[in-house]
Amino acid sequence: MLHHAPLGATFEVLREAADEYILGHAKIGDAMRRAGIFGSLEIPFELQNVGGTIMRSMTVHMQTAFKSATYHFNSDTETWKSDVTKERLEPINGVIRVPERPGLGVTLDAAELDRLKKLKLPEIGKWIIKTRYKNGTVMYNMADPKESIFMVRPDRRREIPLSYAAPITTDWWDNDGSEEYKAMFQRLEREGVVLIRKA
Repeated sequence: MLHHAPLGATFEVLREAADEYILGHAKIGDAMRRAGIFGSLEIPFELQNVGGTIMRSMTVHMQTAFKSATYHFNSDTETWKSDVTKERLEPINGVIRVPERPGLGVTLDAAELDRLKKLKLPEIGKWIIKTRYKNGTVMYNMADPKESIFMVRPDRRREIPLSYAAPITTDWWDNDGSEEYKAMFQRLEREGVVLIRKA
């Protein structure tokens, strides 16, 4: 399986770099072109389009239309407390029926859209992520909501190379007012990441 293909799911697909692909947040035109490549080579793929019911409906339509989009698709629609559509496309036994009404088959809830646009989200400050490796080594990182991709892709920071296969446990360390927290927070602001090896 290849996600975020280095060459954009083009040449490496022809060279059989993977047996299955994930297109993450691909623009519609790009997804259609890649679907053509995958379909002609009979390579299964899936779409990963995180968003609300409108995004889920669009993804369901696209997956249905693409010949080899036979793998599950990723969406976090069910985690949304509020949405801007009057309908919710809820999976039944992991399957979503493709809406058959015109367009994407969902109705915009203009009043809810307006309400959500007016919401003021609370400001969330930084906190510390404490990661313990199997050998006892502890890595401290700064979690910054303005750099949320770091929570998914810690390799975005190049101070320390990371491995997705390393057995780890992770704790979120919120500001508890302790001197220890304050000292570590200040150190992370200076150094970016702190690695404390087991003695």
